[in-house]
Amino acid sequence: MKKMKKVLACTMAAAMTASLAACGRSGNGETTAAAAAETKAEAAETKAEEAKPEASGEKVTVTFWDENAGDQRTEYYMDIIEKFEEENPDIHIEYLGLSSGDALSKYQTAIAAGETPDVGGLNNSWAATVIGQGHCVALDDMFSAWEGSKDMEEGYMETCHTYNKDGKLYMMPTSANFITLWTNDEMFAKAGVEAPKTWDEFFEVAEKLTNKDNGQYGYTIRGGSASPAVLIDFIYSYLGTNEVFDADGKTTINCDESVAFLEKYLGMYGKYTPESDITAGYKEISANFDSGVCAMFTHNLGSYGSHVTAFGGIEGFTANPLPTADNGKYVNYGGALTGLCMFDTCENQEAAWKWITFMCDHYANSYWNQSIGQLPTNTACYGDEWMSGMQHIQCAIETTSQDNCLTYTSPAYLPEWGNINSTYIEPGIQSVMSGDMTAKELLDMWAEHLNEAYANYMAN
Repeated sequence: MKKMKKVLACTMAAAMTASLAACGRSGNGETTAAAAAETKAEAAETKAEEAKPEASGEKVTVTFWDENAGDQRTEYYMDIIEKFEEENPDIHIEYLGLSSGDALSKYQTAIAAGETPDVGGLNNSWAATVIGQGHCVALDDMFSAWEGSKDMEEGYMETCHTYNKDGKLYMMPTSANFITLWTNDEMFAKAGVEAPKTWDEFFEVAEKLTNKDNGQYGYTIRGGSASPAVLIDFIYSYLGTNEVFDADGKTTINCDESVAFLEKYLGMYGKYTPESDITAGYKEISANFDSGVCAMFTHNLGSYGSHVTAFGGIEGFTANPLPTADNGKYVNYGGALTGLCMFDTCENQEAAWKWITFMCDHYANSYWNQSIGQLPTNTACYGDEWMSGMQHIQCAIETTSQDNCLTYTSPAYLPEWGNINSTYIEPGIQSVMSGDMTAKELLDMWAEHLNEAYANYMAN
């Protein structure tokens, strides 16, 4: 697929030219509480074990943590695990589901205690943080010896090599993502408007689609959990540049154009968005869209399954790219990968590697990404019929294949990134929304912290 190769070349180019480690915001769609998912997973595992004959010999157990557990994802994993154990009767996968909001802290606690799983799922917003702590196994030799290595997309593999300064491979990518502006077809048709192509059109459409008397809003803003990671993507999309830091190592995030954008974007709060958005995370803004309260909603490909359920099928909603900037550039988020790593506490690396490569091989990689609505990382999947039949997948491929596409790398690789966002920026966003802080004050504060974190990163 020529277009797909161009997509991946774009991602690879960003990874190779940036002086940073590419890693991204949340790749998979955030999901519901992990406790329920874990209970459901245990029941499914028990059923699967009872349904198949006992294998001869002693079984090896591979512990596996899913970094973004939820009812649907856990069911998909149970299907794949059952298939894996049928083909590898001497290996048992012990699944543990973590909620997306707690996963990083769970890994950090486990690393400190020396109690990490054999294999762990990594979210692209903090993969480099986990890898950088020095307890993941370098997979280069295993990958070179693996017969399936030839099918892994080169661009994605190159990106994974940038997650640590030593350039080694610590994560095998299982899914790739794309920032998506989801729109409600019926609400757009009734208002007589089309999906916005530019940011000016975006703000105009949000206003036109708002009817507060009827409880209808044009858009829903993520003001709560993970709001900084989302907002920085929008800022650079609006600016039409992929340069987060200039030649002097200073961030461009607080330029005059960024201030103007933020005033408009967060200025929509309460006018063209629900007032509850000030604390809304993924679950809340997704519900606003799925219930028909809001006509537009920005997330990624991972929320596709939720929309299919809410709309009763694949029609009624459409995936669109973010608007283009005034300079005509479309800015794509680079390195938006999620995948699996192996921790150095693993006592049976051969069995763990079998599980990792099973998830990356054609069957599981295709099934997994078709189920969660994301892009496969194994090129053997590209000829699968489902890929050509899914509108949101084709939207991602076609948009990032355009000549005006720029790929930018989020500063999520900075060790202080998570703390900066949770301690300062997320509350700051809410302060701007409530009128207690100006957009310029927020961006200047953000720039100060990013500049310091980047200087420390480059020095160390």
